[in-house]
Amino acid sequence: MKIIYHDKPFRLDETNYPFGKVVHVVDNYMEDSLWRWWDRKIVSSNIWSKTNQVSSDSKTGLPQHSFWGGTFFNSMHHNHDGLDIPEETQRKDTYMPHFFDRKVRTDFGFEWVNYDYMGLNSQTQGLDGTNHSDCEPDKEWNLSFLFYLNTFWNPNWGGDLRFYDYLEPSGAGESQDKYEIARVQFKPNRLLLFDGRIPHGAEAPKPCAKYIDRRSIVHRGREIRFADREDETRRSAPLKHRYNRWVKQHDFRNYQ
Repeated sequence: MKIIYHDKPFRLDETNYPFGKVVHVVDNYMEDSLWRWWDRKIVSSNIWSKTNQVSSDSKTGLPQHSFWGGTFFNSMHHNHDGLDIPEETQRKDTYMPHFFDRKVRTDFGFEWVNYDYMGLNSQTQGLDGTNHSDCEPDKEWNLSFLFYLNTFWNPNWGGDLRFYDYLEPSGAGESQDKYEIARVQFKPNRLLLFDGRIPHGAEAPKPCAKYIDRRSIVHRGREIRFADREDETRRSAPLKHRYNRWVKQHDFRNYQ
């Protein structure tokens, strides 16, 4: 298992993708004031519920993997040009997620072929994420993103993402120590890219974090393709226009 750290996005091509057992980490991914603004908007939003795709069944009948969160998108239209918005999600809550989706596709040079999901997770102490994978074993051309939202995080609070060499559904916490092969520290404004078939799970914040929650964006699909020039031309102009419009409409200086 290999963890590679980057200071800027990189283009996906035949030399680095499919990822296999490599996890890529991009720090300071979003423009600082925009990322801080998005986190504060999410915190004050009413999107929070139990509609995200974080749940599991246990032999005890009790939930072992139940987080607060929300769903932005959960599939694609047949022409793959639009993301399906759940009925319970307000359209105003999807403007930044749409921007984020366009940004990662532009920055890393790919298009979704079979898209699955984008949503929020929130963990407080005691809510360890279970050992799970994001897609079926035969989906070699899948791609999973995790983006860490919190505008502040003390490293002593924990919250690392753990990777495993064995998939044990519903397994969490110390019971998974024997399977761990790598981990990545939770850090604000950090983006992770990896093969979603690799079993993984997020540690809960430690008790010293008190009521602070660990907030992350999940963005994934079971198949991608490399983008061509026509894709990028169609995407880049709307992306730049939308970003400039948001900068004019919102004073981000308060979120420095």
